[in-house]
This record gives sequence, C-alpha cells and structure tokens, in this order.
Amino acid sequence: MLPLLRILLIEQDPATLKELSTNLAKTIPNFERSDVDIDIIECIELKQALKYVEEDGDIQAVVLSWDVLNNGERTYSRFIEQLKGIRLELPVYVIGDDTKGLEIVNESEEIESFFFKDEVISDPEAILGYMINDFDDRSETPFWTAYRRYVGESNDSWHTPGHSGGASFRNSPYIKDFYQFYGRNVFVGDLSVSVDSLGSLSDSTNTIGRSQESAAATFEVKHTYFVTNGSSTSNKIILQTLLRKGDKVIIDRNCHKSVHYGILQSASLPIYLSSILNPKYGIFAPPSLADIKQAIEQNSDAKLLVLTGCTYDGLLSDLKQVVEFAHQHGIKVFIDEAWFAYSLFHPSLRHYSAINAGADYVTHSAHKVVSAFSQASYIHVNDPDFDADFFREIYSIYASTSPKYQLIASLDVCQKQLEMEGYKLLNALLNHVAEFKQQMASLKHIKVLDKQDFMDIFPHFSGDNMGHDPLKILIDISELPYSLKDIHKFLLDEIGLEIEKYTHSTILVLLTLGGTRSKIIRLYNALKKLDSGKVKLATSMRRTRLPENLPAIDLACIPSDAFYGERESVPISKSNNRICAGLVTPYPPGIPLLVPGQHITNEHIEYLKELAGQGLTIQGSFDGEIYVLKGKVKS
Repeated sequence: MLPLLRILLIEQDPATLKELSTNLAKTIPNFERSDVDIDIIECIELKQALKYVEEDGDIQAVVLSWDVLNNGERTYSRFIEQLKGIRLELPVYVIGDDTKGLEIVNESEEIESFFFKDEVISDPEAILGYMINDFDDRSETPFWTAYRRYVGESNDSWHTPGHSGGASFRNSPYIKDFYQFYGRNVFVGDLSVSVDSLGSLSDSTNTIGRSQESAAATFEVKHTYFVTNGSSTSNKIILQTLLRKGDKVIIDRNCHKSVHYGILQSASLPIYLSSILNPKYGIFAPPSLADIKQAIEQNSDAKLLVLTGCTYDGLLSDLKQVVEFAHQHGIKVFIDEAWFAYSLFHPSLRHYSAINAGADYVTHSAHKVVSAFSQASYIHVNDPDFDADFFREIYSIYASTSPKYQLIASLDVCQKQLEMEGYKLLNALLNHVAEFKQQMASLKHIKVLDKQDFMDIFPHFSGDNMGHDPLKILIDISELPYSLKDIHKFLLDEIGLEIEKYTHSTILVLLTLGGTRSKIIRLYNALKKLDSGKVKLATSMRRTRLPENLPAIDLACIPSDAFYGERESVPISKSNNRICAGLVTPYPPGIPLLVPGQHITNEHIEYLKELAGQGLTIQGSFDGEIYVLKGKVKS
C-alpha cells in the first residue's frame, strides 16, 4: 500500500470545476511515481468540503477556488479557519483572479500558496508539481533516509561498537542466537558516533539537526530536540536549564518522580500544589485552577510552573487559562505531556494540548502512545527567552556521547507519521473507543468511566473546564466479586491481555497509535466473560480503600539540602518529627507522600501504616524503614 496524495478540489461553479479537475487528472500521469499514488476529489460546496476533510484522513492537499465577494464577507477565510480547526497540518492552495491575489492573501495567513486560475487551467503541471514538492517536504525523514542509505552501503567497521556489525555475535557458538533473534539490520545499524555525515545529537548537526527541524515544524514549535534516554531525562534537562539554587518553582505534587529529582539536582525550592485524590478509584485529578492561581499570586517571584499535561488516567487540565495567568506574572510554564504526545493532531484533543496552550516547554514520551522506540523522547521549546547555549551544556551533562541511532531514527519516522496520518489514525481510534463504550454499556458489573463520572467524583472538573482523553480507557471493576490478583491472572494467562495499570478498583487500558479494532474486540470479550460470572475464579469481596486525604507537605529545608545531607535509616514508626531525606511514594496512586526536606508527622506515619497493611507497594521504604537526616529533629 503506497502513500496517497489525495487532492480536494473546491470550485463552486460546476463547469469550471469539471475543467479544472479534468486538466489536473490529465497531468497526473506526467508525475507518476513508484512511491506515491495521486487522486482528486471534486467538491462544489464548502460545507461538504469540511465533511470530506473530517472523514477522509488521506486528503493531503486542498485546492480552493476563491472568488472575491463584493459584500465583504469573509466566507473563504472563515472556511480555511474551520478547515485548520479540523486538521492543522493540511496545506491549502488558493486559485483565483490574479488582480485580486494580494487582496486574497491578505485576508488569510493560512494560505500555503496562490495561483492564477486561468494559468492552472492552461498549465496544471505548475500547481500539481508545487503540491507534490510540498507533500515530499512534509513526509521527509532527513535522518532515517540518510541512516538507511549509509547502513546499506555495508562499509567496513574500524570503529566502535566492538561487535563490528554483529560479527562477534554471528561468529560465536555461544551467543549467535542473540544475533539470529534480532536479525542482521539491528547489528549493522548499530553505529558509532564516528559517522560524521549523519550528524551529532548533542550539537544538532547534519541530518540529525534537519530531522529535529522537521519535527519542530510538525509540532508547530520553535525548537524540538531528540532525547534517547527517556522523558525522565528530558524533564531533568529542562529543570536544570531554567532553575538555579534557591529558585522557587511551583509544581504539581503528583508530577512524575523525574520532576522531583530534577528539583533536587537544581537545588531549587518547590512550592507544592495539592493533589486531589479519589479514594474509591485510587486515581487523582490535577490541581484545581483556583489552587494554581493562588500559588502563583502568593509566589509571584517563582521562576517556573510545572504541571502534568495529561494524568496517567487521562484527566486533562485547561492549560490555556493556566499559561495565560502564569505569563501575566512573568512565570514560565513547563508541561510534562508524556502521555499525550498526539494531542495536537485531532480537534477533539487539541484544546488540551500544551503546545496549543502556549506552554514554554513541553516534553513528550514518544514511545508511550505514539510510534517511537522505548526511551525516545521529544523536548519542545517555545520560550522567547530560550538560552540555547546553556541548554546544550545541560543537555550534554545528561546525554550519552554514544546515542543509539535506532532511537533517533524512530523519533524521525514518528514525527512523519503524526504529520501525514496522525489525524487519520486518531480519528479511527476515537471511533473504536465510542463503539467499545456502547457495547460496554450493556454489562452489569463493569463500566467504563467517562466525563460524567469524573464530574461526579472531582468537584473542580466542570468549573475548571477539565477534560478526559478517551484513549485512556479507565474501567471500573469494583463490583466484580473476584480478587484483583485473580482478575489480573485471568486477563493475562487465559485471555492473553497485558493491562497497563491496576488500582484496587480499576484497570487502565491504553489505546495507542498501534491500537486495532480486533484488540478492542478481544478486550470486550474478556470483560464480558468476567461480567457474566461464569469464569472459574474464586470469589473475594475484600477491597483495598485508600485513605481520604493526603497529608500536606511542610518543608523544613530545601529538598536538595536534605537529599545530599548525611542520612540514616529508621523504622517508619520511629520517624515522627524527623526530616525526610528521600522520596517516599505509595503505589497506587503514585503520589509522593514524603519528599526530601519534609517534616514527618504522626499523620504521615499512620497513613503509611494503613497502606502497608493493605499490601500496597511503598517506593522509598526499605524493609519498613525510610531515610531521614541524621540527628536532625524539626524544632
């Protein structure tokens, strides 16, 4: 199946439309290529054209015949605005009267190019060649193309890595199975940084630099950087670039632990926003808009605001309000959008996109929900005050001098896919989810949580205009009479479904760009069997329930002072009034209970005891003990 350049041709006069379409169609054979198909859709009405764009993700170019209206109506420019509201990346080419060309292009900034209509009729090759060149530019993969070509040359390897294109594996009677399992290309493609023509990741040169520029264009940001050791590293790079010792930074308490570690490494002073936990489901919501605004007003000297753009369970903040308020107070905004990398590419998700909201810095885990290898991550920058030189120094602290080229290539092709078919894939997935929810509504004991459920359990959901990513399918299993362990075993061992996350009453299923309708059908079939009560599982009504409220964070000192100070390990029961020296995080829900520098109280101890008694994992606790500052007791 070849890529398809489908052109939507819009002309409101039927005779002219037929003439334009016929001439373009006759010209297509002159551009025949083995790597792309080209076809044309004719359309008379603007309303119908929008429907085509909405329903057909293979449309890659729109040609709009623009007649200047005497009454001054913005009919065509409004149409382009509506079209871009559906598919931001879709180029629009306008044809019209050349005497009105300047007037036309002044009316809309979203016109890709203008052509004289009579010339298009007489010489259609001009506009068709222009569209094909744009199509090629949009689908370009600078690094992947050059990398694949270089690997195919099979040059002699007189440099690292030591396996020399897999020879040490292939010729060994002991480890050749490793080579055979992965195949030749994995090994011959494992190159040294000595290949100058491919470029340097740390310096963004040659094809790597051009690939990052292509990604920046796709994501509509000023700069995009590739990171090959995960978004955990991306988060730390941004925090150390922006923060200095003692700088205030407002952060969501439930930010990923990499953010907490970035705070430690920057020696900054965190101002924590309270997480809002629902104990029934074991899930949390982002901080309320009121709490964020209050924190900003009370700490207007803060350098940075850090939020999670999409929670693990898919809850979304209205970031536009947040970014505007922070910028009014001179505070930069960094959004960890690890779980929402596709947000910009569908109109039903775009409002909640951090890039669309104007955030200064955004990180995307390109491997979590879109098509890159594990550890592949994007850093996006829109900050007008961005210090690129200092950023590169911090980047070099964290980045390997021997990055894996396969990871870089996966980031390159990932941005191409989002550019060329992101909307099409997301549209199909959203339709699959809607169908799945419709079928699930017939079950008696299992339900898919939706926006109405989140409105019911989180008081600020409606007022703060929060949303939910439907591709994070959160399923309530609290009414099933089976233990969580048995449900997990049934889904994995008997049905072959590996579930992303469990709480005591929910399972979370991620529908990513690799999701298919058949996978959804298999999931529904498994849940239907559980719901029927006919599966052979032992019944158990014992359910974990999380405590209602998380104790507040009261810092006795800057976290880095505690973390890097002299520490000792003490039993949790004997930690009252001590100063915590590590990060203590119960799972679920994954919200840090204690952070370095925090004053430990009896409330924290009782909370941890209750969770430990229910068998929950407590990261940062070792054999029932936690680390505290040696000899330090909060006065």
